[in-house]
Amino acid sequence: MRDDFLKPVLDTLAKRVGYRCSNPGCRKPTSGPHTDGAKAVNVGVGSHITAASPGGPRYDPSLTPDQRRSVENGIWLCQNCGKLVDNDEARYTPAGLREWRRVAETEALAGVESAGLQSAAGPDHSVRFGVDDWTMWRERGNLPGDVVWVVSQWGRGNVRYGCTVRLRNNLDDEDQLHRLRIEFRAGGRTLLSDTYAFNDTPVTLPPRKWVSIEVGHGVRDRAVVEEADSAWLVSETIGDNCRLEWKLADLNVTVAALTEA
Repeated sequence: MRDDFLKPVLDTLAKRVGYRCSNPGCRKPTSGPHTDGAKAVNVGVGSHITAASPGGPRYDPSLTPDQRRSVENGIWLCQNCGKLVDNDEARYTPAGLREWRRVAETEALAGVESAGLQSAAGPDHSVRFGVDDWTMWRERGNLPGDVVWVVSQWGRGNVRYGCTVRLRNNLDDEDQLHRLRIEFRAGGRTLLSDTYAFNDTPVTLPPRKWVSIEVGHGVRDRAVVEEADSAWLVSETIGDNCRLEWKLADLNVTVAALTEA
């Protein structure tokens, strides 16, 4: 007996990725208009990450029937990619499919949250953006009595920040960004432009692939953090110097509220 997905689960899987195939090399829309104005065409499928029944691709006997037909065990794909992943289970592993789903959901969320903020060049620019795990914390530094002394350029109370920036080039040719920087702003004014987080190194974006960049740096002037209402990633494209900018985070914290590390 197969542990098939129920319709509410299929609807949730499709909505969480914006009705697009979760394969990062595809991302094809899976729904569109029907000739009948009261209907829509669907070419998407809710595929099992681990099979719905014994003998199926990536079957996991440790799961219960409820777990097999849950959202956590599903991934939304177009029909072609759905057949692809089930025909080569050695290549398309559960861990790999879960990573496809995570990236697709993050991209969908970034599109919703960043509506109108994709870039100064307009929402149709070829570079797409996402950000994960924005955090800020106070530098712990060294205190009298510390067993371990940390050699750091940052003094106690200075503010550090970190996140993972994800960029995708939707062109068929390589694209490059330069003059990357983090800007802290208040009411549209730039309080601090931090280029050191990127070491003045251009970022190469291969065709139709996501690139992840780990960002981590610090702000010595705590007044900047106290006044800033947002943090932004800003860059230009090499060749035409088109300015791009994306909001990384809304800042509603004070230095006193930041955790120490």
